[in-house]
Amino acid sequence: MIKLENVSKTFQSRTTPTEILNNVQIFIPSGSWVSIVGPSGVGKTTLLHVISGLMPPDSGQVLYENKNVYELIEYERRKLRRESIGFIFQDFKLLPFYSVLDNVVLPTFDKKYKKDLYKVARELLNMVGIPESLFKRLPEGLSGGEKQRVAIARALVADPNILICDEPTGNLDSENRNQIIDLLRDLNTQGKTIILVTHDMDAAKQADKVYHLMNGELILNEVEE
Repeated sequence: MIKLENVSKTFQSRTTPTEILNNVQIFIPSGSWVSIVGPSGVGKTTLLHVISGLMPPDSGQVLYENKNVYELIEYERRKLRRESIGFIFQDFKLLPFYSVLDNVVLPTFDKKYKKDLYKVARELLNMVGIPESLFKRLPEGLSGGEKQRVAIARALVADPNILICDEPTGNLDSENRNQIIDLLRDLNTQGKTIILVTHDMDAAKQADKVYHLMNGELILNEVEE
């Protein structure tokens, strides 16, 4: 369960403050899918950073399982992110000089026996549709869709409860986009909580609830059937 209570965030430019989040309130039940849409520059990524413990709000509370994330010490916040949250990005963020397999294991490399960790990574790569022939390939040798599937496997390697997805289909063609949406839907069916920021309304409407972020306010829209 994630809950934001009266969360506000303002950035100070050289001349004037800009309010990015204004008393944002949202409740995200465990196992649900929430999509957040809105124009570029309104603060969607900032909101994800606040939710995931990366950027403290100026005011308000961010609760995870009824614990205030920003009352935790930094070590506890890092532990929460490492063990409970998987991140999926538009630009994949794969390390260019590491193989597909190594990219997947890196987030938890110090937490499990190497043999066990690589076994989990292979299983995840197979699950997301990456064949073993690509396991030793560097990211530059992958298509956009393959890179995103590797990034999803990496996000899942610690078996997190929550997947935070920042425009995960933004750099993909329609076929790969649909495959990634189907994969996220399957993960949600398996019990993962999905928080998706996107410009893609077809992707957004897969959610249980769709919110629009405008002028710092988060407004609930009904999902069209």
